[in-house]
Amino acid sequence: MAINMYHFNATMRRIWTYFSNSTVHGFNYIADKRRHWTERVFWVLTCFISCLATREYLQATWYAYNNNAVSFVTDTTYLDWNTSFLSLSICEQESPDKLYDLASKLYGSDRDLNIDFYLRDIAFYDGACYSCVTHCQKGTLNCTTNYDQIIREIRSECKDLIGNCYWNDEPFECCDQFLPITTESGVCFIVNSLHTVKKDGEKLKMISNRKLGPGSLSFTAYESIKLFIHSPEDLPYVNHPQEEKFLLSWGVSFMMKYQIKEIENDPLLKQVDIKQRNCRFPDENNLKVYNVYSNSACIVNCRAEAQLKMCNCTPHYLKIPGTPVCGIEGLGCITEHSEIFRALKTRDFNKLGLVCNCISSCTEPEYNVLSKEIGSLTTEDQDTEDFKYGSKVIIALDRLPNERLKRNVVRSRMDLIGMLHFINKLLKIIIYVINNLFYIVSIGGTLGLFLGVSLLSIVEIVYFFVVWTHKKPQSITNNVKSKKQVHRSIQNTNNLPFLH
Repeated sequence: MAINMYHFNATMRRIWTYFSNSTVHGFNYIADKRRHWTERVFWVLTCFISCLATREYLQATWYAYNNNAVSFVTDTTYLDWNTSFLSLSICEQESPDKLYDLASKLYGSDRDLNIDFYLRDIAFYDGACYSCVTHCQKGTLNCTTNYDQIIREIRSECKDLIGNCYWNDEPFECCDQFLPITTESGVCFIVNSLHTVKKDGEKLKMISNRKLGPGSLSFTAYESIKLFIHSPEDLPYVNHPQEEKFLLSWGVSFMMKYQIKEIENDPLLKQVDIKQRNCRFPDENNLKVYNVYSNSACIVNCRAEAQLKMCNCTPHYLKIPGTPVCGIEGLGCITEHSEIFRALKTRDFNKLGLVCNCISSCTEPEYNVLSKEIGSLTTEDQDTEDFKYGSKVIIALDRLPNERLKRNVVRSRMDLIGMLHFINKLLKIIIYVINNLFYIVSIGGTLGLFLGVSLLSIVEIVYFFVVWTHKKPQSITNNVKSKKQVHRSIQNTNNLPFLH
């Protein structure tokens, strides 16, 4: 018991010594025994209330830092903007006549015609292989698992799919810029994408500005195609927005005009935690299927992981490195659960589907399709050699944008340093370390940063000029005769209840 009292008294002495010598406003008044007890109680209450207010403010600051670190504003300084053209994906659409001819070539004219459905399901796989369930698994068909051969024989190469490409009326070699990429719909050809790397030469710079004018892309499609528009970091996928997906039969004329609203990001945005800004940059990739992050790539990756977990394999078009590719039974399993794999849902929504929790890309622009015209080729187009054996496709930016969204950082890690400003004397070492990590930006404002002014400082000003007017406190003087230190009380000239 005596030992505990000793430690308690030692601790209290240390606290009292700190209060007596503290530069924190108000603490030294509490420990000053020369002051009236009512005055010391006043400072105890003042410091207590200030601590409560500080706690509430720090909690509000921490909440704002975690939940409202980023704000959106509209930028209209459009004179010098360089606007990127959209990314365009072209995927071949199945042709019954072509499938029949190739099946006859591979299996003969006396084949079981159900094999045609199997070839279609493999070559133009879209998340389900119904012939695998109805024929292959039941043994009525001898279904090969040499998927690569089927795809190679049935799917068209780039040169057989598109041609006569023009960017702003300047011709370019289509297959030098429309590069192959594997998607959930098979191998497609994509232009102006972050997912493709050109082995030789440069990618076409598809930029629009006041000097070059709105961009326009045109080409000829030699087969029936699926056309997907999206941002350069995105990809075509099963859940692609309907307004950004077009099915074009052979021999038609298609023209689409669109508007774009881009997003500009504060350079400090990368320093903000991903959960706080609720978006990822394309190079902040955490996916297994693709090397560039986007919302669509994340959903594709989510679907592949779900299929691997449920069916112990991934489809031939959607491979996760190091995992087995589905055979007939695996494709049958995916087909049986295709309703789950194709649909997306939130965690609290009671329906079949995947919960993917995929956040958007920080750089993904917003596209608005203004008009789309699908019709027959005109007589003039039919007489033109470029469009004589296919479809005419034109994608054009309607006009240069005059506004864009800007994502600003309003609260970063540096701003948290200001929350520690009121105890900078007590935590000099910690503040020094943090300052060297994040630099110092004070929430307390200029007065707090340079002068140390706080709410308690204002109370002190009132105290000195109301309570102590005209007299200086002389705490300690020397008596010459006695050579002893004599304590003199502080003078109160305003007849306040203190010091009586």
